[in-house]
Amino acid sequence: MKLILASLLSVPLLTSCNPTSTGTKAKVNDGSGTTNSDPVVPGTDPLVAEAWHILNTGQKTYSLSAGKSGEDMSINQVHEDGILGNGIRIAISDSGIDVNNPDLKANQLSSLHRDYSSNVSSNWRGGNPYPIEEEAHGTAVAGLAAAAGWNGIGSRGVAPSANYAGFLFIGDFHDNTSSYLAKTLDQITGDFDIFNYSYGYTGCQFVPTYQSLIDAYKNGVTNLRNGKGAIYVKAAGNDYAGYNNECTSGDGTLYFGNTNTGEDQNLPYLILVGALSATGKISTYSTPGSGLWISAAGGESGTEKPAMLTTDISGCQKGYASKYSYTGFNKGNSVNPNCNYTSLMNGTSSAAPVLSGVVALMLDANDSLTWRDVKHILAVTADKVDFSVAQMNHPEHKDLAGHVYDYLYVKNAADYYFSNTYGFGRVNAQAAVNMAKTYVSSFGPYIETSWETDSFTPISIPNQSAAGLERTLNLTTTPGFIESVQITITTNHSHLGDLGLELTSAEGTISKLLLINSNINDAGLSDYIFITNAFYGEDSVGAWKLKVIDAGARGTGTLSSWSIRINGH
Repeated sequence: MKLILASLLSVPLLTSCNPTSTGTKAKVNDGSGTTNSDPVVPGTDPLVAEAWHILNTGQKTYSLSAGKSGEDMSINQVHEDGILGNGIRIAISDSGIDVNNPDLKANQLSSLHRDYSSNVSSNWRGGNPYPIEEEAHGTAVAGLAAAAGWNGIGSRGVAPSANYAGFLFIGDFHDNTSSYLAKTLDQITGDFDIFNYSYGYTGCQFVPTYQSLIDAYKNGVTNLRNGKGAIYVKAAGNDYAGYNNECTSGDGTLYFGNTNTGEDQNLPYLILVGALSATGKISTYSTPGSGLWISAAGGESGTEKPAMLTTDISGCQKGYASKYSYTGFNKGNSVNPNCNYTSLMNGTSSAAPVLSGVVALMLDANDSLTWRDVKHILAVTADKVDFSVAQMNHPEHKDLAGHVYDYLYVKNAADYYFSNTYGFGRVNAQAAVNMAKTYVSSFGPYIETSWETDSFTPISIPNQSAAGLERTLNLTTTPGFIESVQITITTNHSHLGDLGLELTSAEGTISKLLLINSNINDAGLSDYIFITNAFYGEDSVGAWKLKVIDAGARGTGTLSSWSIRINGH
């Protein structure tokens, strides 16, 4: 499988993480002022008033409906305090970037761009990462993270004084599977602080990863930034729901995605980001899962509801402006005459660079933060949006009697609230930056335990049984503070989309790693890695219980083995 961009406007397979509906094109605002004001203040950024993710005043951002005032990430307050990401370097691995867009030109690290459209490694450094076939996704991502501010044009990035380099990586010019992706994580030249990956695999299959990629991430958090570790920010995906024919073996039925279906996401070294709408709740497409860490602004379609305002490839015959039949702002008007900006970017593709920008602000406030410090601060300062500990039902009411599908938030034994929908909640930039300013890490050395394996003769998984199949492993010499937990599973079940996986910690917290009746059209797993962040801060010593639930009627299977590893200090 290929990677796809994680936005909904452009879904090539590795996919970008950007999900825009194209079904209501005729209704988009024409920029005349009837649904949006067009404030132009000389010497400022004339379009920043429409950037609800920076300051949400209930604006419509050229869509038909308004966001909810106050539902943002307190980014504007950080800017007012003069913290802008100065000197922080962001690598944006994507579909390429129009680095000559007027809002992107000043902040580029021109000598550090990489062009992976050539398979000759000596040509990867430097050069112009201009998008092949004028795919605008990467340009939009770059603008959200690091568009220049207070230059009298456009909007501004979350970290408007940060510097970025563009990696032209997504496209049909090479096999961009996990083994190739590992090549984008190395240093080559330039000590990047943050790597932004707004792409992933479609969620209709379980996609194993390569050891080379795992090793590359581990090297980055161990050795980059003078041993403090690079920050790897990744879009969680736009697979809340999708159709199985997105995969070659699919039958066209509806499935419900999970962050754990891409094994390259199930690593402790990443910050996996979900998407929020302008009303402050999860975006309709955002993929849930126990691997989420945090949520950030991603928007909705941009037609009926606000998407994200950001940079486009320059010119009205290129980029988003060339793809869609919209009139007004996105095709060029008095405030966007050269179509250098779009109000149609969305997806977890958008949430990732917003989070990368926030991390840049944190590192500007305190560059001594390690990769683990950054994750910790984000978790403890997050806003618990849409907060509830209520039970959730299956979205198509395919529940199993005696079994709880999921909970919106779960409180663990260390008093942290975690959600498969939101992670630890919505990023609060001001709270995170304020904590970063005076933060002194109390974390001990990072520990990854060896895999503890439960080996046995394969056991049948009871069919349509809430009791499921339970197995227990006792852990004795493990870290006292959990940062994440990974498990592996081997099963020959013929319909993995029937299964649910639950892990109960030594302190009694339940994490749902896979939700029942997802209808994911795939079969069999061999030592496949899952991850959960739900046990953050707990003590790992004691009995851990795995429960496998077969809630469907389409097939049967056995559990052959499972293992567990604790990551922490």
